[in-house]
Amino acid sequence: MNSNTLNSILHPLVPDWSTRNHMAACCLPAFWRDWLLDTGSLTARLCRLGNFRVEILREFQGTPTQLERQRLALSHQARVWVREVVLKVDDVALVYARTAIPQQTLQGKEKRLQHLGEKSLGSYLFQQPNLQRQPLAVSHCNPNQLGLEWCRHSVFTLGHKPLMVSEAFTAQLHDFV
Repeated sequence: MNSNTLNSILHPLVPDWSTRNHMAACCLPAFWRDWLLDTGSLTARLCRLGNFRVEILREFQGTPTQLERQRLALSHQARVWVREVVLKVDDVALVYARTAIPQQTLQGKEKRLQHLGEKSLGSYLFQQPNLQRQPLAVSHCNPNQLGLEWCRHSVFTLGHKPLMVSEAFTAQLHDFV
């Protein structure tokens, strides 16, 4: 799998984000509504399903996608720290995730976000007393080779420092609940 494949799934050029078409939560299938609209720690929830681990696909300094630029209010010249991972339970890929962190966010104690290794982002974020989360946006995924069905994204802020997390869920999640 290359990075462009994950980007095109998480941030399609013609998205169907719930915030754009005003998709009501009640229109989502109940199983997916429960997972997609949960504002708690996805890491904690996945840990309850079995042996959880993070597999790093890539970490790099790069250009934000158009959606990331828009949601994070970044200029066209802005650079972000990108982390792409697979969240697995019992060695089964359940969630593909991409985090975009603007350079200005990586100041002070948030610099550690570049050095999480195989620790999940959620295990750090949800321990921060100044964490805030903007509303989630959800979308059905276009057909893809990874078996990803639904995705969501939201912007978190630590104090006034933003970062964007996008997550896509595989159909295998059904097998764990």
